[in-house]
Amino acid sequence: MKLQRREKILAGSALGLVGLMGLWFLLFAGDSQSADQLIDRRTKLTGEIEDKQKLLQVAARDAKRLAEWQRRSLPPDPVLARSLYQNWLRGLAASVNLHKSTLVSNDAGARRDQFTRISFTLRAQARLGDLVEFMYKFYKAGFLHQIRKMDVKPIQNSRDLDVNLTIEALSLPTADSKKKLPPEASHVLQLAKLSDYGPIVKRDFFAPYVPPIPPPPPRRERTVDPADSACVNAFIEVDGIAQVWIEDRMAPPRGKLWQLGEGESFTVGNVKGTVQSIRPEGEVIVEFEGHRRALRIGDNLHGGVEIQDPRPNQPNQGGNSTHATPARGN
Repeated sequence: MKLQRREKILAGSALGLVGLMGLWFLLFAGDSQSADQLIDRRTKLTGEIEDKQKLLQVAARDAKRLAEWQRRSLPPDPVLARSLYQNWLRGLAASVNLHKSTLVSNDAGARRDQFTRISFTLRAQARLGDLVEFMYKFYKAGFLHQIRKMDVKPIQNSRDLDVNLTIEALSLPTADSKKKLPPEASHVLQLAKLSDYGPIVKRDFFAPYVPPIPPPPPRRERTVDPADSACVNAFIEVDGIAQVWIEDRMAPPRGKLWQLGEGESFTVGNVKGTVQSIRPEGEVIVEFEGHRRALRIGDNLHGGVEIQDPRPNQPNQGGNSTHATPARGN
């Protein structure tokens, strides 16, 4: 029997309702865990994911480090690696002038299938500069090696040092270079050039330290006071009027000469002076920088005798109103 349009709509609605009930049962009725339990489980799984991501990062760093070791490692055959590395050590010692040298091969140490440790003892005599050059070239080489022990002693009555080195290198079974030493790629050093290690050579480690002589202190320029170069030059009389000549020998371009009478002023540097009186015995009273001085021929403006006024209420003795005390000389 053919369904009518209304019956089709009713049948579709019934099927949709059944589907919604089934979905609700799957989502809610089928899981007996509470909301708090689900949140705790999600937190636990998130923490596990973060831990595994950290492990992956560590593994990536280790893989990068292992790849570098494989690139720098001696060849995987321990016998070949020992022979090649020994020849390299001999050549390096000779190139930096390590003399009376002996190179002894020590027993190899293998650790399962992980690596083989190749060891040598190098004894030689050398100057300090030669030893520094040896260590610079040793660590600049890109091999997987190191100096495990170093014993250096001065030789009596000689500039040479007795050098005893224990050197180790590693041979990995997964080394990149199979038949020869790896390329001597420049290894990163704290100081890039050999000349940067010069202070080590200059410093004698086997003698008491003597500090360098400090440089002399900078010379302090002496401050020139123009008043020191302004001097009384002469006493004359023009038309019965006394004059004093004061010459500033430092004034540019060829000095300056003042011909002054009583009460006349002059300027030295930035200070103004005044001639107060000219005495017939060849003495002039000059007021300068707040002081009064009695000057004679040859005295500068800071020389002669300083004249001090009497203290208040102090009686005059001998009719003099001033007292003279010595001042700074010429």
